[in-house]
Amino acid sequence: MTATEALQAFLPDEQTAALVTSGVNRRYLSGFESSAGAVLVTKKRSILLLDFRYYEAASKRVQPPMEVVRFTRLIDDLNSIFLKENIKSVYIEDESVSVAKLHEFETAMIPQLLTDGLSQKLSEIRLIKTPDEVEKIITAQRITERAYNEVLNFLKPGVTERKIAVELEHLIKLYGGERIAFDLICITGANTSLPHGVPGERVVREGDFFTFDIGSVYEGYHSDMTRTVAVGSATDEMRMIYETVLEAHQKAQRAIIAGNTAADVDIAARDHIESCGYGEYFGHSTGHGVGLEIHEAPAVYKTCHTVLQDNMVITDEPGIYLPDKFGVRIEDMFLVRGDQPLDLAEIEKELVII
Repeated sequence: MTATEALQAFLPDEQTAALVTSGVNRRYLSGFESSAGAVLVTKKRSILLLDFRYYEAASKRVQPPMEVVRFTRLIDDLNSIFLKENIKSVYIEDESVSVAKLHEFETAMIPQLLTDGLSQKLSEIRLIKTPDEVEKIITAQRITERAYNEVLNFLKPGVTERKIAVELEHLIKLYGGERIAFDLICITGANTSLPHGVPGERVVREGDFFTFDIGSVYEGYHSDMTRTVAVGSATDEMRMIYETVLEAHQKAQRAIIAGNTAADVDIAARDHIESCGYGEYFGHSTGHGVGLEIHEAPAVYKTCHTVLQDNMVITDEPGIYLPDKFGVRIEDMFLVRGDQPLDLAEIEKELVII
């Protein structure tokens, strides 16, 4: 069943439609990226409505049975379709429609608005990745890995975090990435205790940890990987913390089994870190879904009881962060595949000393 067919099955009758206006879900359903427009799904039709800027390109790229319609004024053109198709009610995305847009819809749209259920349904559909989606995520990962392996040649005492981040972004784009998947985290020394540290003018020093939390985008799909490496040498404490995080990562990996919950994965990592006495230094979730967005459902956290199913893609990224000293995080994306999760990364996880 395609995503559009799943959405059509969600509609209760032929007089109800779904109006998708968020950019990410428009792209998900149509395969076409645009800064504006809408996808309208009825029991019998799926229509991508675009303005003059995108109509020609979309007409060549969007595959049937989805139709491409050029609109002049979106709400007027939608109302014409509603009248023709006898649509009495329409679902809208409650999680992405602004208050101003909701007021505009309420004022100008003919059908009754239904504001509960569509966003959740789209999120559920997007949980399960198609083979094509998985291939795009893997391609994004390989681009990231190639850039990472090359940027390690720049990592040496005296170089700034910002220099490494700029080089990495350049390499990701050079090797085929549309863009970086998020603001790259390339941090060193005491800054590695900041889970979302921002690259700045801090200089790499002998004996530092350096954390790379990096990813690229390929045909809209994201990758996400974190590696922590040591520069020149590592103390016994650094090695011990690294091994603790690696063991937590591996325990979480073994819990990525179809039928387990996202909470099971988080608890596997969290229990290990807590048993080693570092629970207070692991304050974020163990992971998240990845796809057209860098953070998608499910949240891999102890309160998330989403059941893992084959072909979900989630991250496994425990960490320990010692304030004003250093931090360690190790992260890969995994494809849920029965009881044998597939690690989408091909970069080693043992401690690397540059």
